[in-house]
Amino acid sequence: MTTDTSVIIIGAGPAGLIAARRLEELNISYILLSRESTPGIDKACGGYVPSRSLEEFNLENIPGAYPIKSIRMKFPGLEVKKVGFENPVGVNVSREKLGRMLLSSIPQSTGEIWLDTECNWIEVSKDSCTIQYTKENIRESISCQILIDASGANPASQRTSIVRERPPNDQLGYAVQYQMKCKESLPGTNDFFYGSEFSPRGYAWNFPRDRETVVGTGGLVNKVRESERRAFDYLNHLINDVEPISRELETVGAEIVKKEAALMPLAGIVSPSYGNRILLSGDAACHCSPISGEGIHYSMIGGLKAAQTAARCLKNGDFSNRALSHYEREWTKAFGSDLKWGLWLQKRFLESGSSSIGSTFLSSDKSTRVIAEMLAGVRSVRSTILAAAPGYLLSKIRRK
Repeated sequence: MTTDTSVIIIGAGPAGLIAARRLEELNISYILLSRESTPGIDKACGGYVPSRSLEEFNLENIPGAYPIKSIRMKFPGLEVKKVGFENPVGVNVSREKLGRMLLSSIPQSTGEIWLDTECNWIEVSKDSCTIQYTKENIRESISCQILIDASGANPASQRTSIVRERPPNDQLGYAVQYQMKCKESLPGTNDFFYGSEFSPRGYAWNFPRDRETVVGTGGLVNKVRESERRAFDYLNHLINDVEPISRELETVGAEIVKKEAALMPLAGIVSPSYGNRILLSGDAACHCSPISGEGIHYSMIGGLKAAQTAARCLKNGDFSNRALSHYEREWTKAFGSDLKWGLWLQKRFLESGSSSIGSTFLSSDKSTRVIAEMLAGVRSVRSTILAAAPGYLLSKIRRK
């Protein structure tokens, strides 16, 4: 059967754009569909990109990127602690600026990127995938041999459960966020505040970008729905009453310019991430840290692995689920441990006075530094647990 292109990508987030860039490098035809006019312009996101991502994906010169050299943390029952680093551990950047840079890095010689294009429906047959889309108020269809669905936490393929159903509400996060403008620069410190004072079963954050910042809070969807306080009530408490964040925002004259909300997957490893000629990537595949909600790094790796698996399937002419499963093995090998142990650690971070990990885990200077390194993307989750966990847990952890 003749198809319009080899690969269709849905979504122009980090996963979709990195997939397109890799397909260009492999000289494979593709069409990327994005409902946004500019990639990332409508995405609510803290926008932290760790240094490992900047190096691996050649993103050292993102316009407007603000270097981060310290992490500040607050856990239930403990005082605020700050950890500094000699060199920047990453940058904060708006998703629009990141999207523009990633888009500009794609030559579009073997593929095409269609912005302002809405994916309406996906159909899969024995020989192809067909996508119905709307562009400039005209509904059309295109077909491909393999599809990469990187369309977010509510992926297009989920509408018909072609690959799998949506994760339950106790595995999805709901986040609200303020974009704030400041009259003066804020220090390059990312804040992570955990506990029921700041969030309905989640955490709150403050990620500065020079004379602007994003301040947000979030929690598991089921806990948000059960909470007597609205999500924005937690957020208002954070910016008005919680030290040192409230004082710093007042000092620089921070003002709210935009309110945002979004879903984020916090489920750990979710399988399958493939099926019926489709590969899920980014938030669509739950490639997101259960501890911090950070997904840019994992999404870009997922997009890269998806493109490479698509190329492998095209080369071999094999689009069976067995051939597609290579993708899940590859991304799980790359960062599955972070998702697995991140889910384990998430539950313990949110338990005030938790005896399951002991006070030493969160209160000693050594533990504080290794946890900061993990939140900054310098250290893996498993190595953090092994370095900081009380001795009685280590044998159990090492066996898993």
